[in-house]
Amino acid sequence: MKCERCNSANVRRSSWKRNERAESHFVYAPYRCRDCEHRFVRISRTFLQAVSGGVALIGFLTFVVSIYVVSRPPEVTSVLAAQGDFDPDRSLLERAEKGGAEDQYTVGLMRLRGDGVTQNYVEAMNWFERAARQNHAGAELNLGLLYKNGRGVLQDFSTAGQWFERAARRGNAEAEYQLGTLYKVGEGVEHDLKQAYAWYNLAAAQGYEPAVAAREAITTFMNAAEIEEAQILSRTLNSSAPSPVARQP
Repeated sequence: MKCERCNSANVRRSSWKRNERAESHFVYAPYRCRDCEHRFVRISRTFLQAVSGGVALIGFLTFVVSIYVVSRPPEVTSVLAAQGDFDPDRSLLERAEKGGAEDQYTVGLMRLRGDGVTQNYVEAMNWFERAARQNHAGAELNLGLLYKNGRGVLQDFSTAGQWFERAARRGNAEAEYQLGTLYKVGEGVEHDLKQAYAWYNLAAAQGYEPAVAAREAITTFMNAAEIEEAQILSRTLNSSAPSPVARQP
């Protein structure tokens, strides 16, 4: 700080005089120049620090509240009471409520796509989770996609990979492709082109076109020995998967 009269930097904090207004003492502070003895008033550093601290505190509290609102689990409510917009096919919702995995999966898809009902990713996730508890591969795939894209839940590639692998091991071609993609880029799993090739190969064997193109693309980054090892891994994964009869859509 410099003196406003002589521009000297030899300025020190002064004290308030009795006749000066007390209400300004918090906002302002008096200073005196030791060279020319000029006395002047400036905004108090204490006041500025208090304002800065208050703004920082408000920002921090806003951040904490936002994280809580986004990450807290959805409230458990009566599904029939909360989903009154299922009037066109109330019987489907009632069957799903009774525990039918395929019906739960269908209701989840309707919520996911907004197909005849209000689109709601959180509700879709709830239904997919209920179907996934009954080992429904399609529900497991969609849970993986929700986690991968951060819809209805915080984005989490690791959890997405776990759901993709569960569905992939039941022979779901899209899940095999999605899992292969995670291995290709190293999101949620360790970067591994052999694993990526193996899962792409399994999906391609079922005629899943995106996997065919993806498998061919990564071969340009692999040598012949690595491709051979990946093919052996693919056969190993295929032999450990459920039989086609047990596989789900």
